[in-house]
Amino acid sequence: MQRTGDYLKFSASDLGAFLSCAHKTTLDLIDLDTPLARAKPDEQVELIQDKGFAHEADYLESIRGSTGRLVELSSSGSFAENAAATRAAMAGGADIIFQAALAEGAYIGYADFLRRVAIPSVLGAWSYEVVDTKLAHRPKCYVVRNSRSSSH
Repeated sequence: MQRTGDYLKFSASDLGAFLSCAHKTTLDLIDLDTPLARAKPDEQVELIQDKGFAHEADYLESIRGSTGRLVELSSSGSFAENAAATRAAMAGGADIIFQAALAEGAYIGYADFLRRVAIPSVLGAWSYEVVDTKLAHRPKCYVVRNSRSSSH
């Protein structure tokens, strides 16, 4: 969760946290203005994160050289700079974009990879789909949208 002026920006993690525990969102809102104490890093969580980063790096290495134009974006700049670089890479027709910064209204986030597909869009004869390199065997229930729940 981020505050930009009078506006809040939410990530997919923020939405997942809200769906699993609304009180977590309350604490995150408080933390924006008054930073809360943090627990010491958990070794098991760090191990899982390290495995996830290694898996992502292995996937990146496996596609390097096997695709046309791979654009690797840095997450060192501001989110706005990274989102602008992502838009430029998409407009330029990159085949794969690593660490794409995406924003729409109040929602922001990073995609592990965007892969160019031959489906027309405002970009031209192509668009992009997200490729996620998470280690989970299946999606968590709170990230799956039930299309039958939409109004008919």
